[in-house]
Amino acid sequence: MLFDIQKIKELLREYPGLTGKQISKKLGYSDKSALNSFLYSHVEGLKQVEWKWYVEDEYVLVLDADTWIDENIFEANLSAAGCLLGASAKRCRISFPERCWILLTAGARIIALSNQAAISGKSIELDFSKCPSTESYLNRLGFFDHLHPDVAVKPERPMESRAKRYRGNSDNLVEIASINLDDFDNSIPEKLTKQFAHHAGQKYYMAVFTIFSELIGNVRDHSETPIPGFAALQLYRGKRRHIQTVISDSGLGIAATLKRNLKKHYPEIFEKLRSLNEDADLFLVTLALKKGGLSQFGSAPDEAARGLGLKRSQDLAAKYDAIVLVRQPDFELRITYKDGVLTEITTKKGLALIKGTQVCFDFFLGYD
Repeated sequence: MLFDIQKIKELLREYPGLTGKQISKKLGYSDKSALNSFLYSHVEGLKQVEWKWYVEDEYVLVLDADTWIDENIFEANLSAAGCLLGASAKRCRISFPERCWILLTAGARIIALSNQAAISGKSIELDFSKCPSTESYLNRLGFFDHLHPDVAVKPERPMESRAKRYRGNSDNLVEIASINLDDFDNSIPEKLTKQFAHHAGQKYYMAVFTIFSELIGNVRDHSETPIPGFAALQLYRGKRRHIQTVISDSGLGIAATLKRNLKKHYPEIFEKLRSLNEDADLFLVTLALKKGGLSQFGSAPDEAARGLGLKRSQDLAAKYDAIVLVRQPDFELRITYKDGVLTEITTKKGLALIKGTQVCFDFFLGYD
């Protein structure tokens, strides 16, 4: 039986991680044993990991199909594919299968990861060939307006930005807005807050405005992001309405920012970190969230320094049933509030690298 190595590579680019049996079934080969022998004898350009075959010169991240992709599913897919930013492959592709829908918190991580890959010199492509409806939704959100121009889009990048055309015409979203350190837009917190208050009520206006102002101010003042950060808001209906807001940057990360002058301004915390064999960054970020008042510049004599504003943001979030996700380069904190009380903090460690900080607030408003 004759086997076509190019067809096999094309198949594995679309469906990485197939076994010899799965390759045989998809390509209609009847002799699985002969195919395995062929693959081992033509291994150049291919690699095998735990009986699964991959194209060696390309990194492929395939998102789950038939479901909404939230941050948990995205991180699981990314972990299974391996670290994109750390991969030796220069060609990278993120594939969006048929019936794949993207929640804002996952979409924000895809933008950040893709842009970081592009500025690192990798050739990266986002493939929407099988799910044009997802591409259309992301276009309305402003996804492609904030995607680095070197990121390729398949079948093609939208010719027109629906976010720019219809900006401000939807009660359910605030289109992605750029947090550009060289041309900072002071109106972003107000836009996010106005839409939030439209759904949650005006009584929450000042608290929510403070949250958004603090976190967007962090990006401006502390992140040193080499590419613009961004912020967006989306209302999700269903059994329980909730507003999801994401603020993202590709900068230093919270721990790296605080560590700069930790010894000078917070010597007790500095000594504590030195005693930790691992998870020092996780400890420091958790402390900043719980205690507050920490800043790379130290505290004012009257202890009025707002630090990174993280603790204040969490205190205000406690007014709602809220979930706050703080994603750092290789770990995530998930903070859950119910009935105005912090009920749980959980951590995910060993995540694939995404530089900077992504903060997501899920505010739960009630049942439809």
